[in-house]
Amino acid sequence: MTFQPFTSSPWTQFTPQSSSTTIAGPSTLHRSRQTTPGNTPPSGDASPVVATPNEQPLWSEKYRSLSTSNIGAISQGLALTSIGYNEHRKVLGDLPSHGNQITPHALASPFMPGVNSGTWGPPIPAKHTQHQHQHENKVSLEQRLAIAEDKIRELTFENQKLRERNSYPNHNPRAYTSPSISSRSSMIFDNINPSFITTGYGQVAGLGLQRFEDPELCFDPTRFSSRPDDHIDKASYIAPAHIIQPILQGTFSFTNLPDNFIRPIVWIIAHRIPKGSSESTGLKAAVNALSTRLGIPRTVGSGAILVQSILDWAKALCFTSCGNYLCQQLLEKGDTEDKVAFIKEIQEDVVSIASDKFGTHVLCKAIVIKELEEPISEALIKFGVFDSMRSGARRLWREYLELCRQAKQFGIFERINDEMSGRWCELACVNEHGSIAVQQVFEVFGSQELMEPCFKEILDDIARVANNQFGHFAITKLIGYPQTHRRTCDAILTSYPPVAVTHHGVNFAKIAVTEDLRINVPKYANAICAHDDGRTPGLVAIATSSIGKAHLAFISSYFSAAEHARVRQTCRAFSTTLRNSQSGNDLLRSLGLMHATGARNRAGSN
Repeated sequence: MTFQPFTSSPWTQFTPQSSSTTIAGPSTLHRSRQTTPGNTPPSGDASPVVATPNEQPLWSEKYRSLSTSNIGAISQGLALTSIGYNEHRKVLGDLPSHGNQITPHALASPFMPGVNSGTWGPPIPAKHTQHQHQHENKVSLEQRLAIAEDKIRELTFENQKLRERNSYPNHNPRAYTSPSISSRSSMIFDNINPSFITTGYGQVAGLGLQRFEDPELCFDPTRFSSRPDDHIDKASYIAPAHIIQPILQGTFSFTNLPDNFIRPIVWIIAHRIPKGSSESTGLKAAVNALSTRLGIPRTVGSGAILVQSILDWAKALCFTSCGNYLCQQLLEKGDTEDKVAFIKEIQEDVVSIASDKFGTHVLCKAIVIKELEEPISEALIKFGVFDSMRSGARRLWREYLELCRQAKQFGIFERINDEMSGRWCELACVNEHGSIAVQQVFEVFGSQELMEPCFKEILDDIARVANNQFGHFAITKLIGYPQTHRRTCDAILTSYPPVAVTHHGVNFAKIAVTEDLRINVPKYANAICAHDDGRTPGLVAIATSSIGKAHLAFISSYFSAAEHARVRQTCRAFSTTLRNSQSGNDLLRSLGLMHATGARNRAGSN
């Protein structure tokens, strides 16, 4: 008999062979395989790495054809049988009952009998390993999907409970809730003694921990629902990037907009100035989507969150192209309480907001609301009438004064005249806004008596205003009004110092002179030649200016002989001063008061 090393291995299915060699007969082997109480293995599930009776041995086919010629006879008269070769190998210490009996399991093997994987098991074929990994990956993916679906259902349910809580602010819900644990997540607590199981918020069971008593609520739940996110620092808050980009790109979907997205969207509108048409389109879509929620009562969660977010960034919203429109929607659709709260948030910055090209639209809409008229006007007056009118807030002044005129509330006009006494000309010359503010006096005051203080101050210093780069617009406006035209022209003709020393003044003088040549030419000649009280005649100022030569040439064409003599006499008296300028020398030569000595002077005299 030859030695067969793998014939007796439990991974190899035994095949009966015709041989005269037997092992103690069938009866003896059968008795050795009987289970006794002393060698009964412990009950329980088999290890996943141990081969089961129904599992195909891995090495059965690989070593079945090996040669057995090198195995010697073990014993004479022993016969091989197949009884018990498909059974599990006995546990360690399961020795045969008879010392002279050798079982096939006792033969040596390079691997741990009954183990199909691991360090002591045979290598697993590649095909079987790939199939097993695919199965494990599939099971793992299905488990993850199931857990994700459970989590989505839990969050949906929690969101619904929060909506119900915000819908009923008078209801006193629990302030602190713990998230519920899914059935899959609680499998590790299945063996805990039920006597230790306690139930906390959210019906969480199986933790085996004793819950402390909940702390007493230190705030009003109604206020918590109406003013969400109070714990967030408004100065350092920044919207998440995953919301900013879709909004600016115009790809954000506002269908079923979650309430927790409202605050970030308002922040984006308040702090983002569109750089292109695509960003402008996205921001406008956001404003339109939020505007539809302003009609919702504040008792509803989304309405309260939106109003509070607008109040948090009220000033910043006023300075953006899309944010000012959202503020206007609040002033149109919001409650009176919301409107008053909005004005209180920006009351210290009324003038700066009114001066902005976007913010002025917000305040012009707010000033027409009766409840907001007083706080806005008081903010303007507190800042100062002169300082506010010299800024872009003059647009807001116009709206307010128009309302007061229509309501016949003339007290504010008298208050303005008292504060602006002696400063109307300064306001007209300070900048463009001040010039327009002076012009608005004659448009909205509505009464000659109320506008007279301003008008009189301008006429008394008309030369300064008419020759100013901003003030000359006010003079043009006064000449255009029928009720002020005549008095304005007279002031131009008789002004001292004269008006016609700049391009603007020359035009005004020409208009005033040609209004009625028969009356205005002698009046103008007397005014520019007068030198009473030791003052220098206006003719000298006109002649020494850069534009005076052309203007005097134009006026002299309308002078009579008496007027020519008056002008010649004045020029002779102040010839020394006139010689200090080229235009003065030319005037003296044209009047024959200075002889030409060369071709250059003769050409200049023409």
